[in-house]
Amino acid sequence: MQNMGVGEAAMQISIIIPALNEAASLPRVLSRIPRLPEITEVVLVNGASSDGTPDVAKQVLPEIRIVDQDGQGKGNAVRCGARVVTGDYFLVLDADGSHLPEEIPLYVEMAKQGFDMVKGCRYVAGGGTDDETLDRGILVRLADFVANLLWGTDFRDMAYGMYLIDRRKFLELHIQADHFDIEWEVLIKARRKGLKIARVPAYEAPRMHGKSHLTYRRDGVLIFTTVMREAFRGFKDRIIGGRAGVHPEERRGESG
Repeated sequence: MQNMGVGEAAMQISIIIPALNEAASLPRVLSRIPRLPEITEVVLVNGASSDGTPDVAKQVLPEIRIVDQDGQGKGNAVRCGARVVTGDYFLVLDADGSHLPEEIPLYVEMAKQGFDMVKGCRYVAGGGTDDETLDRGILVRLADFVANLLWGTDFRDMAYGMYLIDRRKFLELHIQADHFDIEWEVLIKARRKGLKIARVPAYEAPRMHGKSHLTYRRDGVLIFTTVMREAFRGFKDRIIGGRAGVHPEERRGESG
């Protein structure tokens, strides 16, 4: 997608947008993606939408690539996108308008500084949310607390889904998650693999249209399962002496 930027970029970044029936939100989301020279393609992973999502995407951004999802769930969509994008890095951007495309340059800048993964966080200075209910906020913080306790980590706001990551290193993590547990699996596996992780402030806007595809019962169970599975895996590695060493703590990226 050469017309997304001017000049030849040393770093190439793909945007992956998982989308299921988001035709109403896509015009505002796609039109706000910054035209940076590093952004070489935008890929929409269509999850069997019935509202014309791919057609609307093409109308707004003719050069966008459309990929049909081969399963269900956000995690599956991200994995589908990661297999086909061509960038050195890819950034995950939600199609519902809750992620701000205007923040993308911050993620790109941190990648230029040498970080393998750049993760958005609503709960640091400069971040925030206008789309969090009381019960959801409690569950997110409780899940963070339990995961960090069991994993020996210091992650914050693992549930937030906007992040940029080195594509090759992502594929080497062999992520299995199909739903909203993907961020949790990516983070702990990236830490154990020794990836350099930056945390940047992020603002979560209200969803523009429709209802969230996240469900507390299904996705809560999946997140809990992922936390316990990875805790057991870490414990087993320590017991059998197969752990590759304690990697540096998650590095926090500053916005300036």
